[in-house]
Formats: sequence, structure tokens, C-alpha cells
Amino acid sequence: MRSSMLPCTPLPVLLLVVACAATPGPGGRSLYEDLGGQPGVERLVTATVRLAHSDKRISFLFEKMNDAELIRQLQDQICYLSGGPCEYKGRSMSEAHSGMDINEAEFDAFVERLTDAMVGTGIPHSARNRLLSLLAPMREEIIHQ
Repeated sequence: MRSSMLPCTPLPVLLLVVACAATPGPGGRSLYEDLGGQPGVERLVTATVRLAHSDKRISFLFEKMNDAELIRQLQDQICYLSGGPCEYKGRSMSEAHSGMDINEAEFDAFVERLTDAMVGTGIPHSARNRLLSLLAPMREEIIHQ
């Protein structure tokens, strides 16, 4: 399994991330299935980026980004992490956020918008928690880069 998005992650954390993605949710469904498959991932990512743009605490972080590319990368990453058929070929989180100097409050604001998007797109509570547990180890690779 190729994991270009977490090259700096210690092996135990990486194994935990992979185990969480592989652990079936209620009814034995994968996280990818619980997110609604590719259409669900696409709705989630599009909603998250839209909400991030509307949040004054973090909108400046997205002003100069190519939204189409950002959305594509996030969709691939979430699809991959959740056990879907995608392959994430993007940069590591520390590389992708290098020079942005994202602080804890900004990171947390983005997670709030992601959570709002999950609620708004009808993702079940257990799937929301599973996805957040997969993304949580990336915090240290994103803040203060």
C-alpha cells in the first residue's frame, strides 16, 4: 500500500490510521461506504471548501488556492483514507502546508467547517467520528509549518 501523504508519520500512528480505515462501521460497512462512496466524498469536500471560504477566521488561507485542484486532492485523500478505490498522490501534509504557518485556532476552525459539512451532507455520527480519527494525526504535520 502506497502512503505518500503520511511519509513523516511514525509507524504506530500510520498503522492506527490504516486500521481505522479498515475497521468496518455499523453493519460491516467501510468508512468509504458510510461517507456515501465517491458521490458522498465529493459532496463532503465541496461543502467543506465552500464553508471554509465563508469563515472569516480561515478564508484568507484559501484565497490564492486553485479550488478545483484543492477539491480534487482532498477528495482523493479522503477517498483513500476511508478505504475507497482512490490513490492519493499529493504531497505530505507538512509539504502541502509549508510556509502557511497555520495555527491551532485556524486548524480547529477548519475542522469545525469539516464537521459542519459532514452534518450538512447527512454523514452518520459514527462515520464522522471515524473520519475525524483518521485526520487527527495530521494536526502536527499541518500546524506551524
